[in-house]
Amino acid sequence: MNPEVNEIEKLLVEKILPDLEKSRGGFDKIHTIEVVEWLKKIMSRHSELGLDEAVMIIAAYAHDWGYSDIFKEGENMDFEKVEGAKALHMEIGAKKLEQLLHDDFFDFLSEEQKARAVHLVAVHDKKFELKDTDELVLMEADMLSALYIGGEKPKNDVVWNEKFMEAMKTTRLPKFITEYGKHEAARLMKEREEYYDGLK
Repeated sequence: MNPEVNEIEKLLVEKILPDLEKSRGGFDKIHTIEVVEWLKKIMSRHSELGLDEAVMIIAAYAHDWGYSDIFKEGENMDFEKVEGAKALHMEIGAKKLEQLLHDDFFDFLSEEQKARAVHLVAVHDKKFELKDTDELVLMEADMLSALYIGGEKPKNDVVWNEKFMEAMKTTRLPKFITEYGKHEAARLMKEREEYYDGLK
């Protein structure tokens, strides 16, 4: 019998989140939790996509794990520095997840499922290459969290946000495939724009 999703999550929380606690001023831990929640919302509203829940949840928890080996507590996070680390963080994260999936706990997964979870981590920020449904849905959850201005994540300054929003509008939003994701992205974009307009 396969472990229940909440049992999978307990292990992932135990193994991954402590590493992310200090990465990017705590951003990565909070962001990861948000991505998992957005992903669950998308999957619950779009069961027709036939996504593998276990694979998607594992990939969501591990997608930014690589940043924990790159950015440390208190390090200045300008837009270019984060952009420049994207390729390396995917590579490191995929290797860390591949190692974790050797744990006997994950024996319920097929080798294909394990490989797919690792693949999703390895490509999730290759914004010009994403094409498969599971790749695009993980990207949607990732970007919905990035857009969300509430919560406890550290907030960036106006200049950083302008660069982020331009990248979002030109390279990410056009690739959204779910109606729920598109609706929520529009709502969050509006809230974000209002927040940053108030800082100018």
